[in-house]
Amino acid sequence: MLVFFESCKDVVKYVAEDNASILGLDKSFFDLCKDSLAELEEEVVIMPRRIITIDRKSIGIITTHRKLDALTAFKPLDTQSARVLAKIRKSTVLLVSPNSLKYVNEAQVNFLKQSHSRKFLEIAFGEFVKLLALNSRSMHASKAFYSLGNTMEKALKLDIGVAASGAIENYPKCLFTNHIDALLFSMGFSKRERRMILEVYPLELLKVWLGEE
Repeated sequence: MLVFFESCKDVVKYVAEDNASILGLDKSFFDLCKDSLAELEEEVVIMPRRIITIDRKSIGIITTHRKLDALTAFKPLDTQSARVLAKIRKSTVLLVSPNSLKYVNEAQVNFLKQSHSRKFLEIAFGEFVKLLALNSRSMHASKAFYSLGNTMEKALKLDIGVAASGAIENYPKCLFTNHIDALLFSMGFSKRERRMILEVYPLELLKVWLGEE
């Protein structure tokens, strides 16, 4: 759902090498590469994305943000922000990364289920893999993956949408779809669950953003 690039040529190369059906680019980069994207021959939907970090000081932006020019994911950095995101009466995407996992965990999934509108978790797998690479012998990385697995399992059980992102740094360091699929398999997710995460829920997110649902 989100990958970072340094040049428009990188986008073309990535699409040719990966089998992703939906790809997200930062809004400013998307606008910069519109001409290159229009020439792509592969069948892939490319959408503009925006990530907004939220804490107590900036919590008001959650309710005032109305921009439809990009699919926005909110990254809460405290419990209060996460709770407000759960209560807001519109479809919302919460970004789960190593530093937001504490606030978007199993307990938060229960609040999301009680929401009056559709909620999604977007897993920043690239950031988790980077954490593991930098702290391969650290219990912190192991605990992060354990907590992430439990959170995703709970979300899938309650039909909270779960989508995956592979962004780590600029291409070619980003994860490809098959990398994420292998990671999900190693975490114990079934073929059906992996398909939901990699195909079904991202498509639903796209339709929600386009106003079709």
